[in-house]
Amino acid sequence: MDRHALVIGLDGMPRTLLTRLAGDGTMPHTAALLAEGHCAELLAPVPEISSTSWATFLTGTNPGRHGIYGFTDLTPGEGYRIRFPGVEQLREPPLWELASRAGRRTLCLNVPGTYPAPAIDGVLVSGFVAPELERAVSPPRLLPLLRGLDYELDVEVGDVAADPAAFLGRAVRALRARTRAMERLLRQEAWDLAVAVLTETDRVHHFLWRAVADPADPLHGDVLGFYRLVDDCVAALVRTLPPGGELFLMSDHGFGPAACQVYLNAWLRESGWLAGLDACPDLTAVDARSTAFALDPARVYLNRKSRFPGGGLTDAEADEAAHEIARELAALRCDGTRLGPDVDGPLLVRALYRAPEVYHGPILGNAPDLVAVPAPGVQLRGGWGGTATVRDDILTGTHTRDDAVFYRRGAPVPGAAGGPLDMTDVAPTVLASLGIHPGGLDGAAVLGTTGPASARGRTDPHPDIREF
Repeated sequence: MDRHALVIGLDGMPRTLLTRLAGDGTMPHTAALLAEGHCAELLAPVPEISSTSWATFLTGTNPGRHGIYGFTDLTPGEGYRIRFPGVEQLREPPLWELASRAGRRTLCLNVPGTYPAPAIDGVLVSGFVAPELERAVSPPRLLPLLRGLDYELDVEVGDVAADPAAFLGRAVRALRARTRAMERLLRQEAWDLAVAVLTETDRVHHFLWRAVADPADPLHGDVLGFYRLVDDCVAALVRTLPPGGELFLMSDHGFGPAACQVYLNAWLRESGWLAGLDACPDLTAVDARSTAFALDPARVYLNRKSRFPGGGLTDAEADEAAHEIARELAALRCDGTRLGPDVDGPLLVRALYRAPEVYHGPILGNAPDLVAVPAPGVQLRGGWGGTATVRDDILTGTHTRDDAVFYRRGAPVPGAAGGPLDMTDVAPTVLASLGIHPGGLDGAAVLGTTGPASARGRTDPHPDIREF
């Protein structure tokens, strides 16, 4: 019998939420699946954002090897110039290439960071960010099919604040069309490995997390209806899997409330580490007057002479500044409106890492100097405009590094020992289910265990940086 493996991605789905909705009857199809396998916690890389997580999933390697450190990245060798990294910037082979080397055909559908769609041995429909359908589909012969099914590359956000119910309706519309297209492709195209990601869960969590979490919210019942649709969509995709095929569910990160929105560049300016808006209105204006700057969501770069054309710091000075910035950040608290070491609120960050503590590989030199993991309820931002460090935002939900999902049907229930799986373990585990065992990945195949399978790149925080 030919081997098949189907990976269904639920973007931004927390494991705790998925298991709760399965347990309370909202998602009965998912509940039946969970009873047939094991749902482990998955740990996202840092920063805990989709671009970095999906690149890590696709390659089984960490950002120090695959090269994607964030939604935007500095362009290597071009100073302060930024780019939106996509599949062309991946420095390690993705799943479809590893499968092709073993003679297997792949359907890769709506995985974020895969634009523009490359020609592969199979089918690829790009996920977020994909601005043009014509460049998001490979092979192009599938364009009429997708257009005929009213396929949408992403949810039309619109004015969520003015009409959240209409936004939820657009998410439902996009999810229905996406599932129809995925189901058609899974049935009509030949494949051995298929990855199909539903991104609508992430969009709803970002904008309507209060309705997700609060039963008293006016939209709570409608959001539960959205999850029932997600459950139906998962069931429809599962039905396309040939008998005996391997089934996986996963998410790229967890999710939680965003009660406190903190802008790191505003704090760096306020603290004297970054020149003011009058002298440094955007990233291109950084010069020796600035010690450090931040990129979304919480990546701090020291303005080193050895790295940046406007750098004013020696490497020794930059290391000393990184230590001091980390010390100050670790002491900050946020009450939702104010920020400071003496504010009566929760700590701002849960952990702070130096680059070598969480990354390794030939592209380590492109990494940020510091990466902050926010405390629960805190959303860290890297925007340049504005002077307020704490601001209101339409987003009510934010990513979490922990509480992501990894499920495998039929896997034996593991013991309680060990911790969450690492994102680098997913690709080798999925490939191993097809009898493919590529060497040199950071992760390792996980068979019936929730303990970490790979150890490289998982070190404790710097002893001089406090972890909470």
